[in-house]
Amino acid sequence: MFSFIGVYEGVEFIKVSIAFLCAIIIALSLHEFAHAYVAYKCGDNTPKMQGRVSINPLKHIDPVGFVCCALFGFGWARPVQVNPNNFRNIKKGQGWTSVAGVLMNLFLGFIGCGLYTALSNFAVNNALFDVLLYFLYFTFFINICLAVFNILPIYPLDGFKLVENYTKYGNGYVNFMYRYGNLILLAVVLLFSELLSMLISFIVLPISLFWGLIF
Repeated sequence: MFSFIGVYEGVEFIKVSIAFLCAIIIALSLHEFAHAYVAYKCGDNTPKMQGRVSINPLKHIDPVGFVCCALFGFGWARPVQVNPNNFRNIKKGQGWTSVAGVLMNLFLGFIGCGLYTALSNFAVNNALFDVLLYFLYFTFFINICLAVFNILPIYPLDGFKLVENYTKYGNGYVNFMYRYGNLILLAVVLLFSELLSMLISFIVLPISLFWGLIF
């Protein structure tokens, strides 16, 4: 995803890179925190005991997944472990826990876009302000990308967990995804990037237009 290599040089490249990497860290960390927090609130103490109900990136970032996300636009954080049997209501607990990360990313993207649009109206010649603007832009874009990607009904993504939770146990689709989901996911990333971009644009454009009307 370092598409800005060759576009920016010198100090500007450093500012963009810092903003980009910070946005990835926060997006991945808060995505996993949301899973852990909602699972804990639904009755499962497992994430709490494992220290995952925290916004500390060190609790969530997987080094290899982070590097892959930064370089190739496809990565991961450490998955939050839950025990559905501990939920007060298994269906609701599993459902809300599965969708929590996506909702967190949508929220962060929405707020990031709003702040970026508002602050873009100010002409401030300051390096820290530039980093902040880049950070807010990347926060918007990266979080929307994560939300769209994770809602796909493909194992092991959050969208698949929703489908598994609300369909008949052991159905053919779920069994098929457990066997071939990783391969299908890789194929989607490699072969259908344009389709993913279209899906992302369906969310990015309305949010941008909304904040544009306000600021």
